[in-house]
Amino acid sequence: MPPSRRWSSPILSVERTRVRPGLLVISAVGEIDASSVRLLQRATWGEPAPVTVLDLAGVTLLGAAGLRALAVVARRAHTEDRMLALVSPPHPVSVVLLTFWNDRRVLLYSTLAEALRAHPAAIGP
Repeated sequence: MPPSRRWSSPILSVERTRVRPGLLVISAVGEIDASSVRLLQRATWGEPAPVTVLDLAGVTLLGAAGLRALAVVARRAHTEDRMLALVSPPHPVSVVLLTFWNDRRVLLYSTLAEALRAHPAAIGP
């Protein structure tokens, strides 16, 4: 798999990057709603990594379709015994996430740098 791949639409851009062995970062910038959520879904359904960080710091709108997609990603990671971390979007978008997100198995971080520091080495094969 190439080290980086990007999908984009008029309202959302999603990039998938293998930062190092065992660590995948998926960054979203823009609006995640019913019309753009497929880009996020494509990025998350590629080859998994032991640790995946979903960087939502650039998300300006998080609709119900986006929340559902995040729940599916979290459920898949848990089922496959992988770790999932979310970089929280800026306020007020983070309010939506924190109000409706109840999966305590998913780690939440304020910044991508914080998430990367928390996972310095590859985990698993």
